[in-house]
Amino acid sequence: MLRIKEDDYAYSSARIRVKETKLLGKSHFDRMLDASSADDAYKVLIESEYGIPGRNTPGVFAYEELLADEMKKCYTLLLEMAPQPEVVKAFQRRHDFFNIKVLLKAEFSGKEMSGILMDTGTFDKEVMTSMIRERDYRELTPIMQEAVEQARELFSKTQDPQIVDIILDKASYHQLVIDLDNIKSPFLQRLAVLITDTTNIKMFIRARSLNKSWDFIEKILLKDGTIAQELYFESSGKPIDDFVELIRSSEYADVVERGWEISRKNKNSAYLEKLLDNTIMEYVRGAKFVTMGVEPLIAYLFAKEAEIRNVRIIMTGKINKLSVDLVRERLRESYV
Repeated sequence: MLRIKEDDYAYSSARIRVKETKLLGKSHFDRMLDASSADDAYKVLIESEYGIPGRNTPGVFAYEELLADEMKKCYTLLLEMAPQPEVVKAFQRRHDFFNIKVLLKAEFSGKEMSGILMDTGTFDKEVMTSMIRERDYRELTPIMQEAVEQARELFSKTQDPQIVDIILDKASYHQLVIDLDNIKSPFLQRLAVLITDTTNIKMFIRARSLNKSWDFIEKILLKDGTIAQELYFESSGKPIDDFVELIRSSEYADVVERGWEISRKNKNSAYLEKLLDNTIMEYVRGAKFVTMGVEPLIAYLFAKEAEIRNVRIIMTGKINKLSVDLVRERLRESYV
């Protein structure tokens, strides 16, 4: 188990506090929302020094490239300052799983998808491409290896591309939980539980909204959450209202009840998912009161991810000329 020595994080914690002052906050998002066009909203990002210095800035309709550069810049910073890089790599591996999923689906469909590979994993995207194409998995983690082999086997039997998503997404969360459990940090271990629980609630409600059976639901649920699998099984053939009632004794009762009430009226689970995401952000914000340790670094990562998610929501809304109110209600809580 990796042991965290708080004193080792004195320098990195102090440095990250300076970086926090440059995170986008409500005033930045309001400026983007109130902008008269997508181009004007995009200018807010450029003025905020988004992207990698020295690299050509893509145009407004290629804003995803700018967001990818910003995420890469974040990981480069964290890896540079983290006394124990494995802490950061635990979260980076999520991007490895995304790239594996893209590469497998490209292979199975015969389509070229290299343009959407992420450059923020623990493996360079060209290296990952080579490993998957050549079926050389020696450098992958055991969980990655098993997921790739299982996805290949089941797709060959079913020809269903959805099976690739199910296997790789579940394996990605499993890898993250295992990695965090192997770090002696109550903050990270509690974070792993929150991620597991909120992910299971979201996936269960999505599946039930589509009238999926327990056989399907069981395949997508993560293990080791605080909500017992038996409760999901008991709710799998019933209306979602019954599930909401059954988890009244859990710590997520209020969030799920409030979120589902509005999501039910809107006939989609978007608002509930937003509140569950906010639950994690509320927990991560506790790192603001930690003087030094791993907490400020990981909180900054989550802050940047939430920031980029909100920027994406706003830019998508501006380009598609959605109402400001509609876009605003989709935004997640920010760290600052």
